[in-house]
Amino acid sequence: MKLESGILVFLSFTWSLIRAQSVCPSRCLCFRSTVRCMFLQMDRVPQVPPETTILDLRFNKINDIPSGTFAEMKNLNTLLLNNNHIEKLVDGVFDGLSELRYLYLYKNRIESIEGNVLKSVPKLEQLFLHNNRLKRIPQGLFSYTRDLQRLRLDSNALICDCEMAWLVQELREKLSETQAAATCEFPENLKGKSLTSISVEELNCRKPQITLQPRTVEATPGNTVYFNCKAEGTPDPEILWMHNNELVEIGKQQRYTVLDDGTLMIERTADQDMGMYECIARNSVGETKTNQVELKYSGRTAQPVIVQAPQDIQTSVGHTVELHCVATGNPKPLVAWTFNGVTISGIARARMTSEGSLIITNIQHGDRGVYRCRAENSLGFVTAEARVGVQVVPSFIRKPEDTSVTEGTTVSFQCLADGDPAPVIRWMKDGQLLPNNGRFQIYDEGRTLRISQTERGDQGRYTCRAESAVRHVEASAQLRVAPKAEITTIKPDVPLRQLPGTARAEVGGTVVLQCSDDPRADPQTIPLHRWIKEGVTLRSGRKYAIQGSTLEIRGLVHGDSGIYECFPENTLGFSRQTITLSVYESSRIGDNFVDEAFREAYRSVNTAINETRNTFFDRSRKHTVKDLIALFRYPTAASLELARAQEIFEQTLEIIHRHVKEGHLYDVEGHEQSYQELVSPSHLALIAEMAGCMNRVRPDECSNMCFHKKYRAIDGVCNNLQNPEWGSSNTAFRRLLKPIYENGFNTPIGWNGARLYNGIHLPSPRLVSSVVISTDQVSSDEEHTHMLMQWGQFLDHDIDLTPQSVSHHRFSDGRRCNETCENEYPCFPIPVPSSDVRLQGRGCLGLARSSATCNTGTTSIFFHTFAPRQQFNAITAYIDGSNVYGSTDTHAQRLRDLSNERGLLLVGPESIPGKRLLPYDFNGVIGPSDCQIEHGKRYIPCFMTGDHRSNEQLALTVMHTLWVREHNRIATELLRINPHWDRDMIYHETRKIIGGMMQHISYSHWLPKIIGPAGMKMLGPYEGYDPVVDPSVSNEFATAAMRFGHSLIQPVIFRLNETFQPIKEGNLELRRAFFAPYRLVEEGGIDPVLRGLFGVGTKKRQPNEIMNSELTEHLFELANAVGQDLASLNIQRARDHGIPFYNQYRKLCNLTEAKHSFEEFKNEIKDKETRDKLALLYGHPGNVDLFPGAMAETPLENAKVGPTLMCILVDQFKRLRDGDRFWYENPMTFTPDQIVQIKQVSLASVICDSSDRINRVQPDVFRRAHIIEDYVSCDKIPRMDLKMWSDCCMDCKKAGDFRSITSHFQNSNDYSFQSDDPNHKHENQSRNKIIHDITDQVYNKQEVEIKMMTVEQRIEGMEGIIESLQHEIKGLKKKMRKMYSHIGMEKSDCMDERGNRKSNSETWFKDECTECLCKNGKLKCKTITCPSLNCEYPKKIPGLCCQMC
Repeated sequence: MKLESGILVFLSFTWSLIRAQSVCPSRCLCFRSTVRCMFLQMDRVPQVPPETTILDLRFNKINDIPSGTFAEMKNLNTLLLNNNHIEKLVDGVFDGLSELRYLYLYKNRIESIEGNVLKSVPKLEQLFLHNNRLKRIPQGLFSYTRDLQRLRLDSNALICDCEMAWLVQELREKLSETQAAATCEFPENLKGKSLTSISVEELNCRKPQITLQPRTVEATPGNTVYFNCKAEGTPDPEILWMHNNELVEIGKQQRYTVLDDGTLMIERTADQDMGMYECIARNSVGETKTNQVELKYSGRTAQPVIVQAPQDIQTSVGHTVELHCVATGNPKPLVAWTFNGVTISGIARARMTSEGSLIITNIQHGDRGVYRCRAENSLGFVTAEARVGVQVVPSFIRKPEDTSVTEGTTVSFQCLADGDPAPVIRWMKDGQLLPNNGRFQIYDEGRTLRISQTERGDQGRYTCRAESAVRHVEASAQLRVAPKAEITTIKPDVPLRQLPGTARAEVGGTVVLQCSDDPRADPQTIPLHRWIKEGVTLRSGRKYAIQGSTLEIRGLVHGDSGIYECFPENTLGFSRQTITLSVYESSRIGDNFVDEAFREAYRSVNTAINETRNTFFDRSRKHTVKDLIALFRYPTAASLELARAQEIFEQTLEIIHRHVKEGHLYDVEGHEQSYQELVSPSHLALIAEMAGCMNRVRPDECSNMCFHKKYRAIDGVCNNLQNPEWGSSNTAFRRLLKPIYENGFNTPIGWNGARLYNGIHLPSPRLVSSVVISTDQVSSDEEHTHMLMQWGQFLDHDIDLTPQSVSHHRFSDGRRCNETCENEYPCFPIPVPSSDVRLQGRGCLGLARSSATCNTGTTSIFFHTFAPRQQFNAITAYIDGSNVYGSTDTHAQRLRDLSNERGLLLVGPESIPGKRLLPYDFNGVIGPSDCQIEHGKRYIPCFMTGDHRSNEQLALTVMHTLWVREHNRIATELLRINPHWDRDMIYHETRKIIGGMMQHISYSHWLPKIIGPAGMKMLGPYEGYDPVVDPSVSNEFATAAMRFGHSLIQPVIFRLNETFQPIKEGNLELRRAFFAPYRLVEEGGIDPVLRGLFGVGTKKRQPNEIMNSELTEHLFELANAVGQDLASLNIQRARDHGIPFYNQYRKLCNLTEAKHSFEEFKNEIKDKETRDKLALLYGHPGNVDLFPGAMAETPLENAKVGPTLMCILVDQFKRLRDGDRFWYENPMTFTPDQIVQIKQVSLASVICDSSDRINRVQPDVFRRAHIIEDYVSCDKIPRMDLKMWSDCCMDCKKAGDFRSITSHFQNSNDYSFQSDDPNHKHENQSRNKIIHDITDQVYNKQEVEIKMMTVEQRIEGMEGIIESLQHEIKGLKKKMRKMYSHIGMEKSDCMDERGNRKSNSETWFKDECTECLCKNGKLKCKTITCPSLNCEYPKKIPGLCCQMC
């Protein structure tokens, strides 16, 4: 064993050395971050380390550089490619070189350059392209390089004609500060002249001039009209036309023709042709536009229409900005402008054109904001707005100053800069970027550079560079370092009292410590203050706030006691002051009641929970569907413990509050901080610990990195490796706005019925639903299918689930929440107005509050700070297929088919031959309960899926069935492609693919139809994983925004046959589709419902048709004595969650906040009748709830939601994408080839593959097919090619073993990486010392070559040693075989997995499903294949592998 261990260590060390040297390309010289590969006859760019900053490839034969060659060289600063054979530069060739500043390309054979070549190098400062074969430079080539300081284009074959006019102008204007060299080769009269010295006129070019202007045309519809336009220029200009600020595409618009003379002819004019027209004449010199003219129809009156709206713009101080606002209408509308809500008038720098556009000259920083134009005539008005941002060039507030110090002392440079956007500050020494480590420390976002233990070599010029998107500026200072003997010590410029101060403060409070300066200090000096406690530097955050010379400490605990050191420092040094802080605690009046209150709370909460659980989980009683409705949202075991602790803690505080109030010992009325005043922090911590708030299990430390780097955890932890809890199950929602609770902590809006808001009582949610939301009239959407709604619900169930209260019985007396109309924990019933026609005689609709998590609301007190009650998400936030696979490991295991090695999910009875339905939940927490809503129907248990809500309505159950089948289809194909994979590998890889498919369908096919073009623009393209983005679901998204889908639900579930006619059982009223799994078993399977989803339009969003009455009057009607109201539930739930009012979200989303009148909503809620209803119900615009207000908004163009909901949805979907490390477009998740295949997927392809037998479908199932020919054969639907998941491996046995990516094949059972092992560090240190000794001695090329030769000789020697070791190992194997023969094992015998001896031809069972055979000394095992069963309810018999009927 000693010999073997020694061999392994030696081989490991040898391989490490070989690997370290192999990073440097063959024959190249590598020193630190510089790679030099000169004179090597290379014909391509070699692969170099990603940390390379200088790459020298001069004097080679490189003739082609493909796009993406430098993609991994993100740190490259200098690239030398001169003296090669490069012939062309294509777009993308420099992608990845975002830090490149110096580019050498001279003395090549470059003949052509594409226009976007320099787009990837925005920081380029010097570009050398001389001595090439360039004839022309593409226009706009230098538009991306704002910092270009030097440019050489001389010694090329430049043709100086009109096509080069742009470069002449750019060299004079935009590149005037650039040192440029560019000379003409042709024509003869300009040969040798510099482009900077010639004028545009010398190029014989003329910018287009309009010689015939078009005129406004008044016509009648159906006639032909002409707009004339002629222009002259050299070269001849091209004539283009704009209609309403959009280019007229002649080929696509057949009625539009541009004649040879430039005239625009429009035949058979129609209404859409009305508007503004503009002629553009363009050539290589430039372009000229005519005035806008109008096409209008005589005799017609028309409301104003803005045909050219203002656009958001970013500009710089001093520039001129023009905001267009061109409107048509009859009578001609008048245009007026406002700035940030104030009418623009009498401003010298702002003027309006005759068309209505606004021109602002010499724009200033104070001009930034929102500009809105209003076009109005006698028939009405319209508005449009744009945001103007004014960028300010960086400027210095404080520059670094020349400084002289003594060797060995500390020196600081300060640099303060201002600008918009805020500039980033970098420090350089003698032109080289300084690191932020070791003796060089950069503090305060770059404002301070501190050099410790100065050396003579630190002397030089230090430059502060402030750079932003606008420009960069620099300021420098000289540092002189004198020997210690030459200069005496200089005292700090800020002398301080050395006597320590003291401070006392109370636990839970806040204290401010002052670092006092000596009054004799120079008032001109502004010192920088640092605070340190117990050797740790304190930084501003939630706990500490440092401002000037003060330190504020919040939420004091006993551990904050101690000595605080203050260090004021300036350029001459620093001083020190100490302050001793003592944190004490005093008792509170409520401390006396803690024990009694806790016992009462513990008893009442647990009694109520047990009563509810007995109702739900008693297997001896028959469960009603009413029980199932509540059960599907009841907290799981993990969620229950969080919620139980919160309820006990909160109830304890409520009881203390009541005791104090009843004893009149303290005035608790009107005190928003009453809990904090009544109970001391230590007692609060005691209550929290007794309640169980301290017991929350935190996620592991993400130690199993081999797994976490490749696959998601089922519960979502460790997706973000820095913040493992982000997005995981059973974590608190985040909030976009601070919540509103009536007592400031946990009582919802409407808890106190007597409370007034803006002087008015809030209306009942039931009344709002009846008056504003509910409708019997339903219109079908002409463009989109009902699948749009269904995918939204399915997706939502993958993102969020808010558990309801742990008890549906009151804590005080055990009465059910639907038996009383009082607001008493945890019941929050919905009041029913006496005028309600359907619910006459009922005082309320029962409702239990949502569960909240510990450490929020009043339970956050043990952190010595008050935070409002916060609900939590019981499932993972990520789009990861949790509705298919579950959000806990236990649940996920229950869903898997572990009877074989195929990585499948469990399935249930057959729908058609070869296609099965979901498995029944026979062994669920409530056993095989009857899961159907209609009495007298066949007994059917609930289906078991990753989300318990899957049984709620029939179409949702169908979607779950579809995706379980899709998993099994993909898993089967992966096993066929990779037969060496085990079941865990197949399962996790398939799960990852399914998640990617759902992400692609959601963002590429579904979401654009919901938020429209404006929302997709706000969402922006995917730019990669961002670990600082928290993907956790916002409370507003879960409670209001994502519930927009309720407005798309039809009152009928359509079920269609192959000819898209209703099946013989007919369509279903929505009320009969709830909890009806038997209909899939008995009434045609899943295909009829799927056809009904993609063959029928979704419900149309209309102002007076928000939600159909099946949801507001008949919800679960067959299971309840009274049908529920989904709209009022949504409103009451938002109040329960403390969601602020609609007006506050308008402000958040940059909409106008309505302060006085409901008419201020009219730009978003355009229907006047709806606004009047809201005014009648709420009385004040500030009282409108978020859900009804946002749902009343008119949807944006080509969207299903208005601007407020779009704002909330975009925020959430952007964070879900950018904050997901396993997002499918992240190249770390899938290979580029696999990403391409996932992008072939559509919901149509999934339906084709995993439905019962659908073979025709429209390519986009979210968009309606208007004729039968729109349904195409499934053969024509693009599919994903799973061959891209082929596992090409040398040792496929280990590659397919799931344990190889967990712990089985790691270097250590305790460490994910060998470098983490402390015992390994000694080896690293010795190896690093060798490398350090070598690199420290390398000064020139000759020495480097000598060292490299020495290393190569050593490696050759090691190769010989390794070869001899291999011979020794072979000999050891022979000896081991002899040893086995001596202990009595025959050569043909085997050893089983437990080490037992098995004789030749002996068989045995490894487990129930695996049979093994010993054959000639080799062990062979095979898995038993189970036959298909024709029974509906197969059972698993202990001791047998296969299920039996």
